[in-house]
Amino acid sequence: MKTYYTAVVIGGGASGLYFSHLMKDCLLIEKKTGCASKLLMTGGGECNFTHDDDAAEMVRHYYEKKAFVSPAIYSHDSHAIRSHFEELGVPSFTREDGKVFPLSRDAHSVAYALINNTRNIITACRVTGVRKENGIFITQSTKGEFTSKYLVIAAGGASCPATGSDGDGYALASSFGHHIITPGPGLCRIKLVNNIPGCEGITLENVSFHLAGKTFEGPLLFTDNGISGPAVMNASRYVENKDEITICFHPLEENAVKRLEGRKKAVNALSAYTHLPDRFLRNLLPFLGDKNIADMNRLDIRETVQRLSAFRSSCTTQGEMKRATVTHGGVDTKEVDRKTFQSLLCDNLHLIGEVLDVDGECGGYNLSFAFASAFCAFSVISEKES
Repeated sequence: MKTYYTAVVIGGGASGLYFSHLMKDCLLIEKKTGCASKLLMTGGGECNFTHDDDAAEMVRHYYEKKAFVSPAIYSHDSHAIRSHFEELGVPSFTREDGKVFPLSRDAHSVAYALINNTRNIITACRVTGVRKENGIFITQSTKGEFTSKYLVIAAGGASCPATGSDGDGYALASSFGHHIITPGPGLCRIKLVNNIPGCEGITLENVSFHLAGKTFEGPLLFTDNGISGPAVMNASRYVENKDEITICFHPLEENAVKRLEGRKKAVNALSAYTHLPDRFLRNLLPFLGDKNIADMNRLDIRETVQRLSAFRSSCTTQGEMKRATVTHGGVDTKEVDRKTFQSLLCDNLHLIGEVLDVDGECGGYNLSFAFASAFCAFSVISEKES
């Protein structure tokens, strides 16, 4: 294998593979024994790789980074991504919720399409240092030294480190003067300090909750020590240690409880009225036991209304980085050109994908950004070299 390339890419995840399969004279270096470890976990292994939105709608799903991601999403939107994978032999379909999956419903088809079309890949190879001398990047690794005109850092964030995304891309970026916004977990479950025992596995529809000055709505899934679901995962990036969350499982007033049929068991009557599962209500309202509605005293009614319509608990995401889907934080986007993803501090250095301080909501938005940022970096390099 030769040692000089037009571009060297560090990181064999979604963004690194997308760039590398487009670029002819390119070397991709991956420290794991195989590429696309995190991609293979996406969508429960079915790989929700984009969302069926037009560009204008898609950019709305990147929190405070809408302006930064906009040029990339408009340059290479979800339709372009789908079309490109179709050319690679990966047809796709749109689910009712707008999420786009490969027709095979298998993440391997997406990963292999990229891997099999990438010319030069070295795996089980750790980058030990990078420097720039006389306009040339020198990448030192456990499998030798490689030189290139362009360097692309696509090493991912710090979430789910078992896949290889352990934050080492930040050190590489920092070596060229880039600042790192403190990484935290994104798209993960939220732990409840006042957890409701016995509810694991229960899903509630149309729940709303208030957190960090924002209101979220959607299905809610109880886990062993907290809550999950799309809305919860979208909100998780805002959680700071011991924040308070207020959950409305069902809006309820005291008079509504008093009007329920008195001879019915309280839990059964409440379940029929709210359409909430009996098991959930028994665990949320253990003080009701087998009481009838008529046997509920004033404190019972008040506590029932409070817990159903405004359940409060301290919450945290501490310890969730190891299983979080994405990283909130990373290389400061103020130091990166939003159209080319070239560093504003170092010529011909490009930073793409999750290594940047960009994270999107559930639904294929993070992979869309990974692909779009890679495409933009490839486009500008290829134009310079033509």
